[in-house]
Amino acid sequence: MVVPRTRTPSTASPITGHEHRQLSPELSKLLRTGPFDVALRAAIRSSRLSLERIQHRLRARGTPVSITALSYWQSGRRRPERPDSLVALRELEDVLGVPDGALSALLGPPKPRGRNREEPSAPPLTTLWSDNASAAGLLSRLDTSADGHLTRLSQHDVLDIDGTGKQRGLRVRQLVQAERNGVDRWVTVFDNAGGGVAPPTIRASQGCTLGQTLSDNRNGVVAAELLFERCLEKGETALLEYEITHGPNGLVGTDQDHTYSRRFRLPVREYLVELRFDPDNPPARCESFAARPDGSELEPPKPMPVDSRGRTHAVALDFGLGAFCVRWHPAQPRPHHSPAR
Repeated sequence: MVVPRTRTPSTASPITGHEHRQLSPELSKLLRTGPFDVALRAAIRSSRLSLERIQHRLRARGTPVSITALSYWQSGRRRPERPDSLVALRELEDVLGVPDGALSALLGPPKPRGRNREEPSAPPLTTLWSDNASAAGLLSRLDTSADGHLTRLSQHDVLDIDGTGKQRGLRVRQLVQAERNGVDRWVTVFDNAGGGVAPPTIRASQGCTLGQTLSDNRNGVVAAELLFERCLEKGETALLEYEITHGPNGLVGTDQDHTYSRRFRLPVREYLVELRFDPDNPPARCESFAARPDGSELEPPKPMPVDSRGRTHAVALDFGLGAFCVRWHPAQPRPHHSPAR
């Protein structure tokens, strides 16, 4: 598991006083149903104002709020609770052109603190990448608050592998279900696990559009948000399809030349990983295995027979927390015999 979808600077005249503009049906509904962070994010997106402009206008009204605080409010990491924050929120409603009290009414009672605070059922998304400072750092810059409110119904990964055993690309098809109103994105991470290898390219192909993308060119890591076509209501599903492609030479010279893994923070009902090899150059051996978050294998690997078309697959049901992995061993090149002299 980001940032407002709309980043185009506004050319419209600023809204002043209490003259509220016409709200979209989606935003009107979110202001009635919440949750607060999703409604605020939609209001900011609809206003076409950057966080910097919002901060400037709040400061001019005598209710300064930092950009960090605004970002935390709209991501769900924090919410306004102190008296000065609540006063600023009322001004923010006017700046964004929403009815007075519309956002404040969505706050509800203060969140519990201290020892009685409810613990999450799963570790933070960054914890899943605790072994990779680059991936964790990129994730910390994105809004991953929606991740814990999506049920993983199914996921199908199709990995294309060339005649030398190198990864060429990945196609992903996944079905998720919203557990609350207003969920609008999925965040994905790909790690090349090697220094000096450019990150792959991510392209959304169905059911979503590519939002903010962050890359670490030095470590070959990319994190991106996939924005749903609209905010989901509780119980609604989203079917996403996207592709990951490598450079012209494929994924070479890294620790992942002949391995692939998918990490799960929350359980997935069905996970299917399909490998498509060059039928003229099948691998010598292919196997699947499950691993704990620390990387240790849960059980002995299982063989994955490759058919005459170079295809094989593995399935995991109700899998997570952990990583489901596959690895293959390319066949040794046939020895070349020189003619006798």
